[in-house]
Amino acid sequence: MPPIETRDDLGSRAGTALFLKRWLRRPFAVGAVVPSGRLLAEAMARTTLAEMSGREGHVIELGAGTGEVTKALLAAGIPAERLALVERDPELASFLRRHFAGPQIVEGDAARLPKILAEQGIASVSAVVSSLPLLSLPADVVRGIVEGVFNALPRGGALVQFTYGPAQPVPRNLSQALRLVGTRGPRIWRNIPPAVVWTFRRPAGP
Repeated sequence: MPPIETRDDLGSRAGTALFLKRWLRRPFAVGAVVPSGRLLAEAMARTTLAEMSGREGHVIELGAGTGEVTKALLAAGIPAERLALVERDPELASFLRRHFAGPQIVEGDAARLPKILAEQGIASVSAVVSSLPLLSLPADVVRGIVEGVFNALPRGGALVQFTYGPAQPVPRNLSQALRLVGTRGPRIWRNIPPAVVWTFRRPAGP
């Protein structure tokens, strides 16, 4: 007797198909052929949970896509009411609304993050987790996104971001200009392709 497919299985298959379709249309904006793998999503969730510890406010997920990282964040114990997803693509945002009832889902551009948060009434942010392909986006767009993230975060708050390549995902000249401290996690070899989770923060103090 063949295994019975659950709603999660069907959702994952539909999400992968949708993700591939979006990648074929806009490969540099999407950045990967398939969504983040389970091990990578779990590593991002563990890192985010550690970074938000003891902090008030929302966890903001940028580039939520089909929700693979979202599922890991919820499974790690982050309350749905403290999670806000920002997704620029209307079709992906609609997919997220169909599959996630608890988190706040916003269709919008991450480069406008402070304005989006103000419009949504989100006054406090504990951490930001991002699946955006920063290294393949134009430099001015990346600067707008990263500056917006650290305008929203309190001092010492972290941006959690993964990358597939050997270089850090926030360009070095930008991290130096904003005085960010980057910390590299171990490479997740069983992800396809292998990936590394980084954290970036502005140290507390002047």
